[in-house]
Amino acid sequence: MGKEVSLTFRGFEKSPSEVVNLIGVEPSYIGTKGDPVKPGVKTLLRRSAVKFTVSFKEEVRLAEMIPAILEYVGGVNHMRKVSDVIKPEFIEVNLVLPVKYSEEQEGGSIDSKHLGALNAIGASLSFEFL
Repeated sequence: MGKEVSLTFRGFEKSPSEVVNLIGVEPSYIGTKGDPVKPGVKTLLRRSAVKFTVSFKEEVRLAEMIPAILEYVGGVNHMRKVSDVIKPEFIEVNLVLPVKYSEEQEGGSIDSKHLGALNAIGASLSFEFL
């Protein structure tokens, strides 16, 4: 798995397909409340979820990842409008950073304007270090 950033909506009353139509781009994951977590598993999803993902080449800097996902899903203003319509329980932006076996341990920063953009859409920020 390489570098990627995702934006996930969880816990909403509309159907996941309605959320996808509102966003207007292809999701990387759709889960409907009440469906099995995985095929053949008895555990059911407690919330509907739709996830949108952008993958990157290894040389892409951390600072470029949040702007890329926001652009992919239509920008901050579009996300605010969509969020007002679907009223998700939460929105999460997740950064996947494969550093365990990289040749160099990359540092990075996230510009305050991008943190402000996440705040404007009510998104939390999480990191996954592989």
